[in-house]
Amino acid sequence: TQHVTLANRRQVEPEPEDLRRIAREQESLVRAFSTFSDAALDTLSFDLPSAGRVSGGFGLRRFFNDEPRQPHSGLDIAAPEGTPIAAPAAGTAIEIGDYFFNGLTVVLDHGQGLVTMYNHLSRIDVAKGAHVARGERIGTVGQTGRATAPHLHWSVSLNNARVDPALFLSSEVRKQDSTGLRPAALGGASAGSAPVQCSE
Repeated sequence: TQHVTLANRRQVEPEPEDLRRIAREQESLVRAFSTFSDAALDTLSFDLPSAGRVSGGFGLRRFFNDEPRQPHSGLDIAAPEGTPIAAPAAGTAIEIGDYFFNGLTVVLDHGQGLVTMYNHLSRIDVAKGAHVARGERIGTVGQTGRATAPHLHWSVSLNNARVDPALFLSSEVRKQDSTGLRPAALGGASAGSAPVQCSE
């Protein structure tokens, strides 16, 4: 379980104009996550997109200002602002933008219904429609959108269903990682973890 305190009340109870913006942005993300391209998958084994400490695992129950919200649908990696973010596998940037909850965002299509999203960036370094190679920089870690500290929120969608990003990390990556990836990926982040949070 993760409890997050947000000073900006609008990030918990958006104003009417915020809700209209959120609805438009949600439509864009629904289209992006529904993408199914014929591109052959480069691999089903991903690299971690950023250095840092895993601070929030997939499926965590979350409360914003003591109000329950949907379970966490991605993996949070806490890192200093400006830390490079790299594509974990080859793909195409199908959506970029500045979102109310997600902040600066990049969405990559890896082919065959496999789509990844990167939120709260401080900078976007890829253009919409551009192809990126595995390991190519797509942006930097930030604190934009609904976030209480600099971190990357990384989510993975397969055929329009959110899945745990840790499932796509190779066993070697898990073995080499000493930041708490395995317990966090299993939903084991404690309530005492650093207060990083995202919208998804």
